[in-house]
Amino acid sequence: MFELKFGKICIAFDFSFFASVSLLMILGNGYAVSGLASCIWHELGHLLIMKISGIKTKRILFYGAGIKITPDKQLCFTSFGTELLVLMGGSLANFAAAAVFGLSDSFEMKLFSAINAVIGVFNLLPLQYLDGGKLIIAVIYRICSFSRACMLERYLKRLNIFMIILIMICFAFVGKGNFTLYITMCYLLISAALC
Repeated sequence: MFELKFGKICIAFDFSFFASVSLLMILGNGYAVSGLASCIWHELGHLLIMKISGIKTKRILFYGAGIKITPDKQLCFTSFGTELLVLMGGSLANFAAAAVFGLSDSFEMKLFSAINAVIGVFNLLPLQYLDGGKLIIAVIYRICSFSRACMLERYLKRLNIFMIILIMICFAFVGKGNFTLYITMCYLLISAALC
């Protein structure tokens, strides 16, 4: 792990990040740079909402399956509306980029638009480690008693394993998956199984 400090913010790069980017470049996948730019744009959406809301960033980690931002305090200690906005900020940034770049006549810009749209939708899937799963958990804890919310969260974790396997099978069956998607889904599956 390689870490840099900028004031109170730690920016860390896991070896798996460099390995994934290198492998994508070797495989000749021309979408690697656009995908990485879209992921960074997604995280900038979260960071912008956090900055506006006065939530400080503690750590930004670049790893093989994406980028993870750790705030200096738990989001659940902020207002419910702020928590939801921070969780949706990344996908909203992707959708904004998709709308703007989709207006271009350039194939590259339309491709960048499509990649942003896919990343925005993908992150809203109700999977535990994605923004959509965190949104569902936040809503569950808001509308249910604590004991019922804990029970529902356990069921959601089990459902995550099933959903990830189903998504992987569907993409494999249709033949539309790529290396990055399968690596990300394997990471999510292992994380869900170990949690």
